[in-house]
Amino acid sequence: MEAISLDQSATVDELVEACIHAFDETGTLKDPSLVRMFLMMHPWYLPSNDMAKKLLLKSQEESSTAELRTRICHLVKYWISEFPAEFNLNPELAEQIKDLKDLLTTEGNERQSQLIDIDSVPSYKWKRQVTQRQPSMSKKRKMSLLFDHLDSSELATHLTYLEYKSFCKILFQDYHSFVMHGCTVDNPILERFITLFNSVSQWIQLMVLSKPTAPQRAAVISHFIRVAQKLLQLQNFNTLMAVVGGLSNSSISRLKDTQSHISNETNKVFNSLIELVTSCGNYSQYRRRFSDCTGFRFPILGVHLKDLIAVHVALSDWADPGKSRVNLAKSQQLYVILQELALIQTTPPSIDANTDLLNLLTVSLDQYHTEEEIYQLSLQKEPRSAKPANSGSSPAPAPQPSMIDEWAASVKPKADPAVINKHIEKMVDSVFKNFDTDGDGHISREEFEIIRNNFPYLSKFGELDKNHPLALSIPRSSSRSCSLGSEVQLSFHLILWAVGT
Repeated sequence: MEAISLDQSATVDELVEACIHAFDETGTLKDPSLVRMFLMMHPWYLPSNDMAKKLLLKSQEESSTAELRTRICHLVKYWISEFPAEFNLNPELAEQIKDLKDLLTTEGNERQSQLIDIDSVPSYKWKRQVTQRQPSMSKKRKMSLLFDHLDSSELATHLTYLEYKSFCKILFQDYHSFVMHGCTVDNPILERFITLFNSVSQWIQLMVLSKPTAPQRAAVISHFIRVAQKLLQLQNFNTLMAVVGGLSNSSISRLKDTQSHISNETNKVFNSLIELVTSCGNYSQYRRRFSDCTGFRFPILGVHLKDLIAVHVALSDWADPGKSRVNLAKSQQLYVILQELALIQTTPPSIDANTDLLNLLTVSLDQYHTEEEIYQLSLQKEPRSAKPANSGSSPAPAPQPSMIDEWAASVKPKADPAVINKHIEKMVDSVFKNFDTDGDGHISREEFEIIRNNFPYLSKFGELDKNHPLALSIPRSSSRSCSLGSEVQLSFHLILWAVGT
């Protein structure tokens, strides 16, 4: 262990040997730095299945002593305890470790065999599920499902809840795949997280553009600037970046008439937030602020992914042309970044989320538009020839470039009918539970007018036909056997009612 320094190089076999001898016969690990780093970083050089084979073969060698086998078992025990998801999500790896355990038992080494407990590893299959999991927390009070009425702090906390839950599904293997491929190919969990980031930004733009008048649009912008302030207080820099990106997008920043109705003080706050997450100086302001945070803190993942790629491109995996000696300097730099991201997942925010609001928010964020579609909607609200109505106000701030980095903008969500159906199902339940006050299974025209404000994409259909006689009703089924029909009927009613046919 002492013979290998993290600023040197070593062969894979030397690293495996050093990790084995880092434990004494009682299982004491005096300095876990090299051991934990190698266990996290070894897929760069050695697949986990091959790592398990090496340990199994070492335990079977003629020169293998009881003491050596005990050290190997302690290493395996530590590997399982520190990275349990790897064993649950890789059946072949788990099977090889079981073979080692069975071999020890067969040879009469029961005490050593008992050190390896692979059967008690919990299930981590939820980390591979792309859909958002909904909390089972009960409501303590009635909460408005209307985003226009929602307090900025409550909206900030619920956005934080959704994004953090998505972030917690990301495993080390996802980062490794992203760095090796340079994209999210065959990486649905990381892609889903990036898509959620983009969806927040787009949803904010649509919420602004859904309002018919400049003062109303300015009020929405001011509201989301307050949301951004609350996100900063929560130390949620990732969602803060998404909100600032949405508000500084060209489709919003070009709205001169709208911008003229925003107070100078609010503009100052927004400009300070832009400066905090700007890429100037390699995101120096953000990095300083983030490093000073204690407790829950949510990083701008895109910045750290870029750090991973920068290290990967700048340094070789191997310290020699023959690819026999691992470049430990590179391993250590990658490990520092990945270890910090892993530790963040173990410090959740203290948030009491409202299930109904999460259902509605999830469906709202699942709507996708292209940048061109949103920009065209912006042009409809304020054509290029339009001049600010209040020329005496302070000039609107210059258009800011989008804060969404290429790593995020390149990801396009893939519509999954089953996922969308599940979200809409829960949203329908939440809407009827909160707005069908008399329990007759119908939503009145006035209630529907309020509800549609949560789905800004419906604004393209114009105002409701007030002479339209229909009422919105969705068939309810405890067995959910007609859930697809509910989705179709909901969409059908929304469109028909909106266009007044």
